Amino acid sequence: HRPAESPTSRLHAMAGFSQTVRTLFSGVEDENHLGPSIPVRTTTRVDVELMPQDIDSKDIANRLRKRQRKSKSVFVRMWDGEDDVHGPDVSDCDTSDEASGTGASSSEDGSSDTSSGEPGPCIGRKCSKQAAVFARMVKRRLPILDWAPRINCESLQADLLAGLTVCVMVIPQSMSYANVAGLPYVYGMYSACVPTLVYALFGESRQLAVGPVAMVSLILRAGLIGKLSFEDCPQAYNGDEPKVGGADQNVLCTDAYISLACAVAFMIGVINLLACVFKLSFLVSFLGHPVISGFSTGSAIIIGCSQLKYFLGVKLPSTDNIVELICALAEQIRDVKPAPLILGTIFLSFLAITKRISKKNRRFRMLGPIGPLLTCMAGTLLVWAWPALREDYGVAHVGHVPGGGIPISLGSLKREVTWEHFQAIQVTTLESIAISKNLASQHGYPINAGQELLALGAANIVGSCFSCYPVTGSFSRSAVANTTGAQTQLAGVITALGMLLVLLFLTPLFYYLPMFALAAIVINSVTSLIAYDVAAELWRVKKWDFVLWFVAFLGTLFIGPLQGIGIAVLLSLVVIIYEAVRPQLTILWRVPGTSIFRSIDQETEGQFIPNVFIVRLGASMYFANASHVKDALLRYLDDLAEVDTTEYLVLELAGVLNIDATAAGVLQEIVEDFRSRGIRTAFAMVTRRAMRTMHKSNLVSFLGESWFFPTVNDAVRGCLTHQAAARQGLAVMDMDINTDAPNPHFNFISTEPEVGVSNDLFHQFTTVSIGLPRPIADLMPLLMEAFAAGDCRVVGAQADNVQHTYHLVGRGGQKLMRKDLEPLRVRLLELVGQICRGDHRPDSGDELDFGSQPEHPAAGAAAQDTAQSVAEALAAERLKIAQATQRAQDLEVKLRLLGGTLETAAA
Repeated sequence: HRPAESPTSRLHAMAGFSQTVRTLFSGVEDENHLGPSIPVRTTTRVDVELMPQDIDSKDIANRLRKRQRKSKSVFVRMWDGEDDVHGPDVSDCDTSDEASGTGASSSEDGSSDTSSGEPGPCIGRKCSKQAAVFARMVKRRLPILDWAPRINCESLQADLLAGLTVCVMVIPQSMSYANVAGLPYVYGMYSACVPTLVYALFGESRQLAVGPVAMVSLILRAGLIGKLSFEDCPQAYNGDEPKVGGADQNVLCTDAYISLACAVAFMIGVINLLACVFKLSFLVSFLGHPVISGFSTGSAIIIGCSQLKYFLGVKLPSTDNIVELICALAEQIRDVKPAPLILGTIFLSFLAITKRISKKNRRFRMLGPIGPLLTCMAGTLLVWAWPALREDYGVAHVGHVPGGGIPISLGSLKREVTWEHFQAIQVTTLESIAISKNLASQHGYPINAGQELLALGAANIVGSCFSCYPVTGSFSRSAVANTTGAQTQLAGVITALGMLLVLLFLTPLFYYLPMFALAAIVINSVTSLIAYDVAAELWRVKKWDFVLWFVAFLGTLFIGPLQGIGIAVLLSLVVIIYEAVRPQLTILWRVPGTSIFRSIDQETEGQFIPNVFIVRLGASMYFANASHVKDALLRYLDDLAEVDTTEYLVLELAGVLNIDATAAGVLQEIVEDFRSRGIRTAFAMVTRRAMRTMHKSNLVSFLGESWFFPTVNDAVRGCLTHQAAARQGLAVMDMDINTDAPNPHFNFISTEPEVGVSNDLFHQFTTVSIGLPRPIADLMPLLMEAFAAGDCRVVGAQADNVQHTYHLVGRGGQKLMRKDLEPLRVRLLELVGQICRGDHRPDSGDELDFGSQPEHPAAGAAAQDTAQSVAEALAAERLKIAQATQRAQDLEVKLRLLGGTLETAAA
């Protein structure tokens, strides 16, 4: 193709090219005579398709490369060392309207009109482009600029309902979760107000409800209880020794404990922001789903057990060890008070029933979200109206809750925070991002993990300045927002404003709120985190994932939440490192009758190439796994030594995206070691980045560029060419084995037909591949009749002179049974073999019986042929090959002459 400068010249070029093609191939005849009813695509040796260039492929490629570079972290871009061979993404003086951001037009020859006295096009357009880029960046980082203008009456009504529903739900939940964290109740309400508003400004999820959650509250208490120093809490120490148990520090030194919780929220927000800036959002994926599920299940049981003291009316130690809780409960079992136990059980049953009804019946979907508020109202009225409950029957209640505005806590940010306080970051961030992506996929809008890190970081940083402890996305409240129809982030703004009104005017109403009601709310919320069904599914699918789940569960339950997180992270890293240092090595073989090479695990029927061993590497190579690759290859070759002498090793590197210096050195060692054993190494489908490293490490110059091939099939052909040269005693340079030019010394043509039948290439049908040693006229109608005789229907086919591919289905339109594949292959091979040998050629009217073994009288006569007749047949075949070669050379001469004519005409 030559680029056309106008539509008229393009039409002339297309017409001239069509005439050229007709002239060039006027002497080529198609030997396949097919019926009109057969769905088949036939070709000769060349397919020519002129595709109009309606799209700018270079522009698309540049945009994709730009996206690839943006997706890399700062550290990768800093240390990767790859050169920008493509130049800048967009020219600073781009004359296109899109790049410049102006409406200036360009003339057909590419010149642009500019009036004199004005700034040059480069300066004005560059500034306009920079302003457009800045505007897009601001809009991307502040999603409120995108969703606020799209608010209408319908979305406003939906968001108002969703926001108020979540607000009603979060009021009792936030107070309960603050108690789990060891903080005063009102600080849970603070954390449900300010961070929710901040996330609505920066977050992309339209349904995510940010605020305090049970898991973060538990981890925070586990990290802070007993960690206050003598300077922070002197009344808890007697000299250097604790005067009382460290578990009561949140009661003895409430202000210091609150300050430390706010400082933890600030530092978590800073870490999230740094992860966003340096594009480290991938780190949250290190914890696998089995590990997270096991940790969540153990944490849910600990949280539920810690709330039993409000049901039983006894005092239990504030510990996260389930064994200590059970032992303390057994010691005080005689002190259990029946009133809070009975009332708490009734309230918990009511919450469970309302949750179940709201899920099953859509008409009562609001019953689940407002259930906690109803229980709080009923409990408050009951304790207020019946004083004997709190005076005689041991029913504890909340007491005074501070009202008014939200206090500022900037002074708390100066406190020293240790790393053990941040072990909840990865778990909570991963959970929040997973919830956001799940909700976004349901509604069809994208979620950027980096922007979510920014939003959560901003929510925690701003919240820490207003007496809030760490927050994240809540699964239960987000599900309620989604169910009630939240359409934009305005629902979060309404929730925050509603919580602010409650803090300003309604806190006195919580004075008689019973503790068993809050405990029932917590227990009802964490029951959904007990994922026993996930454990059963993991056991059924993959036992190793179940082991990860079980170890994380036991570590969290019996050792503690912080230690459980440590065990979970350690297990995840062990799995990642194990998979990284042991990349998958896949052995390939050829699908019979094709040039396709597939894994021996994917393709049930295949053929190995004699003396050629083909392996695919499934991961990038670096210092940790390079030695494993070498050792595995040596073990494979030792196993093959008993059945086949390996002379060539083909390594497919399509899955190797990157190679470091150590891996390049190991590859060179592999080449040297195998060369000393008489084995040559060839590489196929090497990626661009890996090839660049190989060039820099001189591996390409050491091995020779001719041993690098674009496909596995080309690599096998090159190896067989080199093998034939060595066996015939011909000195062929390495460059001769990797070229598409005709080689007069070596012309490999299969002397026997090949037939392959596979159910693995496609899911819908069975594939029959036939490779022929020479073109055979009228072969396809015979094969069609053979398929029909075997109750097979052809749904598609593709054929050229020596390669046939057929897609078959059996009775009912399904693939053939696996037990029928080998008999079909044997019978087709026998039929095609007889036709190729000339022993038997059935007429179109002959009946082909695939139900029993066909009898061919000519087959017995063929066994009695003399050596003279075989020699004559071989001579005839060689004559046909020579004639075909001469014909191809004549066409090449004609093509060169025609090319010279075109160049003369163009000049």
